Order: sequence, then structure tokens, then C-alpha cells
Amino acid sequence: IFVDGDVQISTRSGDKRPLMKGEVINEGDTVITGPKASIQVKMADGGMIAVRPDTQLKFDIFTLAQNKGDPQNSVISLIEGSMRAITGLIGKNNKQEYKVNTVVGTIGIRGTDHEAAFIPKGSPSVPAGAYSKVNVGQTTLTTTAGTVIVNPNQMAFAGSANAAPQLRPINTNLFTVAPPPAAGSGG
Repeated sequence: IFVDGDVQISTRSGDKRPLMKGEVINEGDTVITGPKASIQVKMADGGMIAVRPDTQLKFDIFTLAQNKGDPQNSVISLIEGSMRAITGLIGKNNKQEYKVNTVVGTIGIRGTDHEAAFIPKGSPSVPAGAYSKVNVGQTTLTTTAGTVIVNPNQMAFAGSANAAPQLRPINTNLFTVAPPPAAGSGG
């Protein structure tokens, strides 16, 4: 629904071209944003994904149930960079079927507004690894060494697939810290 700057799409067949506002992103497509580029994607289940600059995000699987009892799932791979997602019906109805994969670990959700980042080795300002930050709701960050639950205004970090994820202070080079909702605001 929004494209700003140099945004490319690499299709399952390997074709690469500029991504334009209003285009459909299909299973197997990878979105690649340039240094000052970003996009916002409205998912068919009502969810939203904001892809930030210098990011590669692959839409691995997206199945929205047509009938009650049909399978539905959303699996994306954050290859590099960062994103923010507000889950739609899949994340609300089938929480265990919504995942954000990185080479380090998997971020699972519990109906949420969350942010994720995967920083490869060699970044000058941020330690390499997977990050999960929650604005509303809850996520998990899981590696082969364990799982940690992440609540609002918390951030988890895992430096490798063999390292246990840990809660850490929010890295303000990646994420912003929101004030807690006002009492009685409903949200």
C-alpha cells in the first residue's frame, strides 16, 4: 500500500524488478529495500507489515483459510534488516502458525504488534543476531538452545542459533521505546 525509495522484488522464478505500489506479493517473493527505502504491505488477513531500509524479507508461506477448519499460516523469513508487523486473522486465530524465521532463530507470536530485526555479522553499530521487540501482545524468540517470552516494551536477542535467547534492554539503534498506554485508554 506504500512504497518509498528503491524497493525491488525478487520472484520465486528469480526475476528481479522494481516493486510498485498496488502490486501483489506472492509466496516465494522476496522484498529488498535500499538504504533509504521502505514499504508497507497489507496482508490478505488484515495484517500489516512495514519493511524498513536495508532489508530483505521473503514471504515463504501465506495460506488464509477459506472455510472453517481449513489450514491457515503465515511464515516469513527475515534474511537481513528489520520490520514491524501487526498481525491479522492468522496471528489472532492460529498464533502457532505465524512465524518470522531468521538464520539464528524463530519469532513466534501471541496476537501482537511487534518488531523484528536480523543483523548479519559485520555491522559496525549493532551486535549481529536476531532481535524481537513487542509493542502490544507477546512474542517468543526460539533457538536450538531455548525460548524466551517477550512482553510489551521488552526486547529479546539471540546472537547465534546455539545461544539461548535473552531479554535485554531495548537497543535504541534498532527500535524506539513507546510510553505505556494511559490508564483507561483500552489499549
